[in-house]
Amino acid sequence: MTMHAEKTRRSGWLAVARIAGRLLLALGIALAMYLLIYRPQQLRWGATDQEVARAMPGDQIQPQPIFNATRAVTIDARPEQIWPWLVQMGYKRAGFYGYDALDNAGIPSADRIIPALQHVKVGDAFPIWEGVNYRVVMVDPTHSLVLESSDHSTMALGLYPLDASHTRLVWRIHNAPYNWASPYVVTQLFTDAADFFAVRQNMLGIKARAEGVAPISQALLNTEAALWAVMFLGFLVAETGLVVRRDWLRPLLAVSATGLLMVGLVLIRPPVWVDGLVTLGVCVGLWWIYRPTAHRASVRERVPQPSRGRKREGR
Repeated sequence: MTMHAEKTRRSGWLAVARIAGRLLLALGIALAMYLLIYRPQQLRWGATDQEVARAMPGDQIQPQPIFNATRAVTIDARPEQIWPWLVQMGYKRAGFYGYDALDNAGIPSADRIIPALQHVKVGDAFPIWEGVNYRVVMVDPTHSLVLESSDHSTMALGLYPLDASHTRLVWRIHNAPYNWASPYVVTQLFTDAADFFAVRQNMLGIKARAEGVAPISQALLNTEAALWAVMFLGFLVAETGLVVRRDWLRPLLAVSATGLLMVGLVLIRPPVWVDGLVTLGVCVGLWWIYRPTAHRASVRERVPQPSRGRKREGR
């Protein structure tokens, strides 16, 4: 009995060690993909080295941000044509010209300049989300707009003319150091990881409106976001499989492939039909990777095994 109990305890500790090791591996893969592939790209989408290094109004408010992102896009319009679209932005104002279902409570963003929202001054509240307001701290018409939150995070939007008809819109975000003891820190981390595709579409929405081009339909944007969400769920499924399954090679391949494809779709942003095909392929692939083992187990249960007595009778 003592030997059996000792053996049981040893096998239990081995199982715990295996799961802990797999969990660390799964987290390590996710962290490596984020830090080495996704984060460097999302922090400077469209921006040149000079734009990333250049000082912008409001930089001094949060000189040591934990999240420092500079994004940029070229707009075929003059600063005075772009400025009205910037100052009227805001949650339940003119919207953010992006994923309205996510960042404007489903209210369609404005497709015209609204005169009543053109008068922005220092001290005004600038709504970002339900109950979340930044404050306007700097306004330089047709040049820059700087917003500050209660924890001294900042958003700066700058317009830099290239020539008589082209302007660079630069959007810089400086987030204050996290309060790791706060229950909202997980939400903050997720927001930092996900804000890239939202801000990118905000900038592209401004570009389309300033250029007089029809923006991407909300149906298409919502479909795109939904497919990315499915890809993320697929990645979580693959990560879970790596932790709980006894075999490791196929789950490891599933995690690597699903993660790389998910990051690639968000960064490259192919046509939505490509998103759909890749997402379908990932779902089928995950089913194929995890299904055969269960299927073989059920087959073994259904097939009767020959007894030793029958073998003796045959002899």
